[in-house]
Amino acid sequence: MGVVKRIEELTGKKVFEIPTMPPCIAGSRLRGAFDRGFPDLGVTTYTQKMVRRALHLENGGFEFTVGSGHGTVTVRAKNTILASGRFFGKGLTADRQKIREAVFDLPVTQPESRTLWHREQFLDPRGHAVNSAGLSVDESFRPLDENGRPMYDNLYAAGSILAGQDWMRMKCGAGLAIATAYKAVQEIVSKN
Repeated sequence: MGVVKRIEELTGKKVFEIPTMPPCIAGSRLRGAFDRGFPDLGVTTYTQKMVRRALHLENGGFEFTVGSGHGTVTVRAKNTILASGRFFGKGLTADRQKIREAVFDLPVTQPESRTLWHREQFLDPRGHAVNSAGLSVDESFRPLDENGRPMYDNLYAAGSILAGQDWMRMKCGAGLAIATAYKAVQEIVSKN
């Protein structure tokens, strides 16, 4: 932080960071803090690895196959927060007919037909309906089934995969991710 203080002294102005599109400095610094701190907490991270398979187990937990080929690992979890992102993060995929959630194949709230995904004008200030597609959740951030009930009692969703928001147009991606993940973690902690 010495650099920031020095810039403030030279300019006479308050200096602060605003996270931008990846990779941003604030995100890189946060990632570095996680990489340094997680091992001491007994947390293992699998950076740049895709979840290839997810199973809901009879005991209520989850089992994930992470990685590919000979580099796969099996991870088991009592609770799970799905924060896989949207299309860019590969949490959502789309074909000519519909949008799908990529890990659990959860129901995705989306326009009724593909013809309704986009407005006629690319830069329409109202945005495009496809950008609000995602997972509908309850007040605990648990993804809902087609009948409005939680899919699993111990599965939560956070970040841009949530339905009804357009973080790109609203410029609130970091805030959305942090706030919803925080709430999901609070829900898990309150149950245990």
